Amino acid sequence: MKLLAVEDNYADIHWLKMVLDRMGVVYTLSVVTDGQKAVDFLLKRGEYSEASEPDLVLLDLNLPKLTGVEALEAIPHSERLPVCIVTGSPAEREQVMRRFSIRRIAYMVKPVDRERLLNCFRCYDHLRPSAEELARC
Repeated sequence: MKLLAVEDNYADIHWLKMVLDRMGVVYTLSVVTDGQKAVDFLLKRGEYSEASEPDLVLLDLNLPKLTGVEALEAIPHSERLPVCIVTGSPAEREQVMRRFSIRRIAYMVKPVDRERLLNCFRCYDHLRPSAEELARC
């Protein structure tokens, strides 16, 4: 599974890796630390011109340069991206749902844990079989 974490807190990245490893997920993890780098990565610009398409984008909302919402707005056809919003605030979910009401966005309140990750995976058809397999382990 190819994951892109857009997160500026290294402790949260470390925790994400620990949870994924404990779950037995076979993954590659790319990390960018601000919203502008996320846009560049997903549009394959600059240093990210060779970046592979992620199976899932774990997107923090509170980022430097561009917020997570601003990053999504800067990407043409972002509604097609498999995105899981990761944030510290359950109140932000309503803001995201209003702004992107026609899309199905997975949403996870920190801290990341096994069940929350499985629920994010289940939101996307291409990841649902992996989620069900991981849930059995």
